[in-house]
Amino acid sequence: MPDAPVLETVVTTINPDDSVNCAAMGVEWGEGQIVIKPFRGTRTLRNLRATGVAVVNLTDDILLFCQAALGDPRPPTRAAAGVRGAVLADACSWREVRLEEIDDGEVRARVRTTVVGGGVAREFLGFNRASYAVLEASILASRVRLLDMEHIRTELHRLQVLVDKTGGPREREAMAYVRAAIGDS
Repeated sequence: MPDAPVLETVVTTINPDDSVNCAAMGVEWGEGQIVIKPFRGTRTLRNLRATGVAVVNLTDDILLFCQAALGDPRPPTRAAAGVRGAVLADACSWREVRLEEIDDGEVRARVRTTVVGGGVAREFLGFNRASYAVLEASILASRVRLLDMEHIRTELHRLQVLVDKTGGPREREAMAYVRAAIGDS
């Protein structure tokens, strides 16, 4: 059980070719420390080992979150001020972090970081029910190799009802992206 609340974020790291890697990731959120929990073998973990820094972005763009969970998006970014990293251009707020310690004894590593900077661009108003449904759908879809496909389809159908009832165009586009990513259109 985490010591801090787990917030869904988009973590940006710098790839060896200097491009930006975006990964949707639940992190243990704290004022001075953030624990990033990438799966072993991911670009995010390799980049953290190589550079020792990341930017943890809070975004209300549910489509970008889905793309970061299931694809390799290249959204607009700007340079971070305190680390060699990238801030999402449309981030509501962000924290720039430095690596303190990596424990990769489990399937998911625990990367303890210290917050060294950050900022706020605009207020995070939160998600509507459709956004939360899409967020859950993208997490399910990211575990397609770990979960039974029939279970995933049942849950996606349940979540689709919420998107249809309460979502706008961006949430519907995000849900369509999730379904297409796993071949369930």
